[in-house]
Amino acid sequence: MLSKFSVKRPYIIVVAVIIALILGGVSLSKMKTDLLPDMDIPYLMVMTTDPGASAEKVETEVTEVLESTLSTVNGVTEIQSQSANNFSMVFLEFEDGTDMDSAMVKVSSAVNEVESQLPETAGSPNYMEMSMDMMATLYVAANYEGKDIYELSEFAEDTLSPELERINGVADVSVVGSAEQSVEVRLSDSKIEDINNKLLGSVNSELYDAKKSIDEGRSQMASAEKALKEQQTKLADQEKATTDQLGQAISGLTMGVSSGTAQVAALTAQIQALQAQLAQAPEAMKPALQQQIAALQEQLTKATSELTNYQNQLAVAEAGGLSAASQFGSGAAQLANALSMLEQNKQQLDEAQAQYEDAREKAIKSANIDALVDKTTLASMIKAQDFSMPAGYLGNSNDDEQWLLQVGTNITSIEDLENLMLVDLDGVGEIRLKDVADITVVDNVGDAYMKLNGSEGVCLMVYKSSTASTSDISNACQAKIADLREDYPGLSLDIVSDQGSYISLYINSILQSLLLGALLAIVVLALFLRDWKPTLIVAFSIPFSVLVALLLMYFSGISLNIMSLGGIALAIGMLVDNSIIVLENIYRLRGRGIPAQRAAVQGAKQITGAVIASTLTTICVFLPIVFTTGIVNQMMLPFALTIAYVLCASLVVALTLVPSLSRFVFRNYQPRRNKGFERLQDAYARSLNFFLQHKAIPLVVSVVLLVVAVGGVFNMGITMVPTMTGKNMSVTVVMPEDVEKEDAYTMADEIMDAAVSIDGVGNVAAIDGTSSLSMVSSTASEGSEDAYEMFMFYLQMDDSVTTEEQVLEIGRQLSRDTEHLDCEVITDASSSDAMSSMLGSGLSITITGPDQEKLLAMSEDVMRIVDEVDGYTEIENGMEEADKELHLIIDEDALTKKGFTVAQLYQELSGMLNTSTTSSKLTVDDKQMQVEIIDETHVPTREDILDTVVTLTSQAGETVDVKIGDVARVEEGVASNAIVHLNSDKTMTVSAEIEDGYNNALLSRELSEKLDAYEVPDKYQIYYGGELDNINTMLEQMLLLLILGFVLIYLIMVAQFQSLLSPFIIILTVPLAFTGGFFALWFSGEGLTMLSLMGFAVLMGTVVNNGIVFVDYVNQLRRGGLEKHHALVAAGKTRMRPILMTALTTILAMLPMVFSMAIGASMERGMALVVVGGLLYATFMTLYVVPIMYDLLYRRVPTEVDLGDETLDDDPGDAQAFLESLQAKHAAQIADHPQAT
Repeated sequence: MLSKFSVKRPYIIVVAVIIALILGGVSLSKMKTDLLPDMDIPYLMVMTTDPGASAEKVETEVTEVLESTLSTVNGVTEIQSQSANNFSMVFLEFEDGTDMDSAMVKVSSAVNEVESQLPETAGSPNYMEMSMDMMATLYVAANYEGKDIYELSEFAEDTLSPELERINGVADVSVVGSAEQSVEVRLSDSKIEDINNKLLGSVNSELYDAKKSIDEGRSQMASAEKALKEQQTKLADQEKATTDQLGQAISGLTMGVSSGTAQVAALTAQIQALQAQLAQAPEAMKPALQQQIAALQEQLTKATSELTNYQNQLAVAEAGGLSAASQFGSGAAQLANALSMLEQNKQQLDEAQAQYEDAREKAIKSANIDALVDKTTLASMIKAQDFSMPAGYLGNSNDDEQWLLQVGTNITSIEDLENLMLVDLDGVGEIRLKDVADITVVDNVGDAYMKLNGSEGVCLMVYKSSTASTSDISNACQAKIADLREDYPGLSLDIVSDQGSYISLYINSILQSLLLGALLAIVVLALFLRDWKPTLIVAFSIPFSVLVALLLMYFSGISLNIMSLGGIALAIGMLVDNSIIVLENIYRLRGRGIPAQRAAVQGAKQITGAVIASTLTTICVFLPIVFTTGIVNQMMLPFALTIAYVLCASLVVALTLVPSLSRFVFRNYQPRRNKGFERLQDAYARSLNFFLQHKAIPLVVSVVLLVVAVGGVFNMGITMVPTMTGKNMSVTVVMPEDVEKEDAYTMADEIMDAAVSIDGVGNVAAIDGTSSLSMVSSTASEGSEDAYEMFMFYLQMDDSVTTEEQVLEIGRQLSRDTEHLDCEVITDASSSDAMSSMLGSGLSITITGPDQEKLLAMSEDVMRIVDEVDGYTEIENGMEEADKELHLIIDEDALTKKGFTVAQLYQELSGMLNTSTTSSKLTVDDKQMQVEIIDETHVPTREDILDTVVTLTSQAGETVDVKIGDVARVEEGVASNAIVHLNSDKTMTVSAEIEDGYNNALLSRELSEKLDAYEVPDKYQIYYGGELDNINTMLEQMLLLLILGFVLIYLIMVAQFQSLLSPFIIILTVPLAFTGGFFALWFSGEGLTMLSLMGFAVLMGTVVNNGIVFVDYVNQLRRGGLEKHHALVAAGKTRMRPILMTALTTILAMLPMVFSMAIGASMERGMALVVVGGLLYATFMTLYVVPIMYDLLYRRVPTEVDLGDETLDDDPGDAQAFLESLQAKHAAQIADHPQAT
């Protein structure tokens, strides 16, 4: 028996206590501190970019491919996707308890299997595990006296960021609002036109030479034709006059030579025309032209050979080698042949003329450098020329030395980039980058708004690693910031948001409530016991139980956070209950004259069962938490374990340390009468006698109050978690939609001045939409032209602000000071941004179905229904800022007849609309600058889209100009910003904000009635999401926890009392407690939250303790022979003091949490109100309702099983039984054979 052992060996108990205190203190020094418990968020995100792709294209080519494979990953419970212009995001929700590292590997493997099915333009999928550490731990605003924004940005990137990143536990430091310089290469229309004109002039010169050759050929052919005709006439005359045949032969040969000469001239002209065409022809056409030129070369060779033959024959004829007759006949034949050849040469010249005209048209058309100055080509060329890399080592002939061979040099100046040669063209010369583009260094100054207390600055965002303590990171960063201020005079570093400060704020608030509550509990003990020595014993159980609990928390991996510390604060009043009950019983027995040692042992022994049962009933309430999931489990488990640890430690103290020390404390004890309390006991006894005779009065009052309280619950607002107010305030400023950038910046400056001038505001930092970090990658979020329509202000309060009301008043003051501005100013003093973003806020209604157009129509209907309910504002369905869409309807038949496809047309148009691309990063003046190529020379517009001409290339390599209007028409429409899927079903969400003074859960009741009346088509669904879905899940799980806890409490009491009736009487105190808890929330204006519902669970386990003590003592008195009525009155008088003491210590310990107005005190207020209100009401009613119900239900005297003298062992043992068997056998043998003896 623990009490007997503790009294006999007190030093063992003392040594054990000291060891526990030492280990608890060491554990406290090593525990990690965080704002919230470690929360495993079972979500993964897969993000894939597809630049230039529409939302519809991303949906079909990227999202659906990923969804099909990711849905097969083991452990995935829900898949939600978002397809938007340029990117796809797929969110995966896994089962609770999933190993997310293993899940990441499975997801990556599944995506790798289908990555080949994604478009070639799509980037590699990126994976992101959702975590609370995605939120920055600190926001630090920086400016530097004497430095401009460029110098400050460079200082922040090169000095401040590395200094903070070197802190152990810091994962990353991002610099926001810094000035970034880049090199802009903007293609110039005028420069490109000048070069094209020069190129056209060169082409015209070549065409002139070809035309000249053709003209000369025609002139020679005309001369030859004239000569032939003259010779024909002459030959006819000679033949008629029978002139000399030799003259005729000579004449015929002469004509042959003339005809051959004309043929050679024509072929030469034709070849020159084709060579001019070849110089300007595309690569694909050059082989065909080269084949034509080769064929003409063969004809030219043959014609040249024939001309040489004619010339030789003519020479022979002139030498007199032929007769006149033969010469005449040969001349006539040759003359006829020459006339035939002349006709062929005319046809060849006509073909050469046609080829010339075609070559001229194509040459003039292609006489430009548009293909060369394409933005993609330029970007690739700059990357290729900005190249320097070692190729390897070179040795000498003796192999005694080596040189590293470095190939190429990097571009190190703007001049080098300007002089980058693109091409060297004949007739034009060298063309360099500066000849086709304007190259300038640009920056983003003026594009983003980032100020600190009215001055320009930058913001550093510090992210911690997942294993690091938030408080440790905060303290280390603050120390480093102090060092930086000393090292760099003029440097201003101000922390505008710090999660570590929130933790310190809340922990200090809870610790203050904890210490004040402990002090009040000790005061209650002193007032009742009227002796400081026993009070000191009970008071000692507080630090001991807390340190033992911290020791157990350390080894079970629970950090110090608002939930675990809230559990300790809540348990402060309860942990002394066990010690009070045991000590009060020892105190009572000692007052009867029993010696101190025996009073310590017997007092603890009498009450041990009730103490253990009461502790178990409190702890068992939290056992059903193992059946909860998600946020409820992860938030409440540390809270429940902490209370369990504290109460178990207090039970050990009550049964060991209290009896051990009581032996010494009560050794020379002299009883002191408390006449005031005795009069109170007498008054209670008289009132109890009265109500036992008039049982209906308290019962009817209890039932009526319970009905009223339950009715009030249905009009009570419900939220997931209470709002936590901190010393920082965020202010969202929404500008009008049509505001100009300069006007927006002017209004932002006025708001900055108004905020800085408010008393209590220490620092004010402001950033616009371009500076705000997105949880999505920059690829998805870049390009927002309306970023200056929203600004974020962060206000940090100074040390003069210590209460929540002061913080809220600063927000109201800022709203009043800026109400004249044409913008919306929304203040938010909540410091639970991470929790709000995770749990959602406002109304969210999800609509799913197969058709996007039908979903849009249904969402508009739902918006109208939501608008009918007062309290909702900013009702949206995501289509308010949708892009205007021009749908280009392609005539596929017409396009196919031209030899092209829709994909080819799309690719060309996409390239024309995408006006910029990036190249390499250059190091200029020791600064890295991104090179951006901008081409806005041929960008189609809404007005001329159908008149736009695109150049398409066929499979044969031929280029054809196609006018868009010839193959397409335009239809106007609205494009979705994003296409959302939920488990592969198309989804659209209607969202709305809640106006001040309204509760989302209450509004949803009226809205649900209207939605139920809405006719939903088949295959479509409408249901709540976001905050309401989380609230419903929380209510289901907390209701399960309360029901299971109720059953477990009853079963434990059945085991304690060995009866079904006694626990039933005690369990009736639970609705009494709930009545008080509901009234406390109702009168204070607090709503139901997860923490206040946990307060009801705590209350349920606590309130029965008084009933256990009361009923247990009544049963003892009745078994001792006292009549039921007198036993009830006697038990009430005797147990009144411990009941009031335990109730008041718990109530007073929580009063600081109820009434504290300090910043950070609101988190636990609802839970404390429930416990205080419920325990106060239930304690008072228990003193009357429990005796009345006992009197009504308990007819028979409780009995115990009589086992006789339990100190005697009725079992003789196996050896004795065997011996008795032998003796009986021997006696039987003697009786049968008496003579043998």
